[in-house]
Amino acid sequence: MHHDKEKAPSSGVLRAEDPERTSLMNHIQDTSLVRMIDGEPKTDTMIVATKTGNQHASVIRLIRDNITDFEKFGRVGFEIAPFQTAGGMQSREIANLNEQQATLLITYLRNTAPVRELKVALVQDFYAMRLALTAPAPTGPELMARALIEANKVLEAKDERIAVLEPKADAYEAFMNADGTYSVGRVAKMLGLSQNKLFAELRNHGVLIAKGHMHNTPYQRYIHHFKVTPYSYERKDDTIGCSYTTTVQPSGVEFIRRKLGIPHVQHELKVA
Repeated sequence: MHHDKEKAPSSGVLRAEDPERTSLMNHIQDTSLVRMIDGEPKTDTMIVATKTGNQHASVIRLIRDNITDFEKFGRVGFEIAPFQTAGGMQSREIANLNEQQATLLITYLRNTAPVRELKVALVQDFYAMRLALTAPAPTGPELMARALIEANKVLEAKDERIAVLEPKADAYEAFMNADGTYSVGRVAKMLGLSQNKLFAELRNHGVLIAKGHMHNTPYQRYIHHFKVTPYSYERKDDTIGCSYTTTVQPSGVEFIRRKLGIPHVQHELKVA
């Protein structure tokens, strides 16, 4: 028979089910091994596999083969997580584990030195997280003081970022056309390429159309990073033809850099 739980009296310490508590828990500092997921401290199978020298697929299979045991301590949070490889972005299944599930997993592994070291580290990190969770929520002047400290940190970080970006913005502006775009030649210089090389790379990467009367103009899905301006010209037979000039929007500079895998934009360019 189902019975409703009695509501616990207020004690000045937020309970796990309280909305304020959930908000606080989600902002507690993560460690290298344990992080807050939906208001609960958890580690994951990728961390366990890496720290113990096991194949991640073997760790996942171990949990799958013993899922009934693990779910005695709550549902195991399987998810698909992206990861970067030399060949590009891939994805794999990982499992997020609470403290009891992580402890159980460790007991299923061979008792090697790395396994023992991880066991100690997890005990320390989960314990530190529990202490943070049971600490009274700041109120009144203390809450205001913490808010001011965090606000100042945010402002300082923004000031530092602005200081870094201002010279770059000035450099970019110097190379802008009157309409606020960049010529492909200018962007090529920013990326350390020749104009012809950049056109060729953008065609090879499927960004620009390779053939036909729309040659070297962007495909529709990338048009927001470019500006295409039509112009007319007189052919040798005295007929009028139409062609197009492709220039790059400010967002397109970073888009092209990432698309071509270029590490950084060259900012120290001389204005002609």
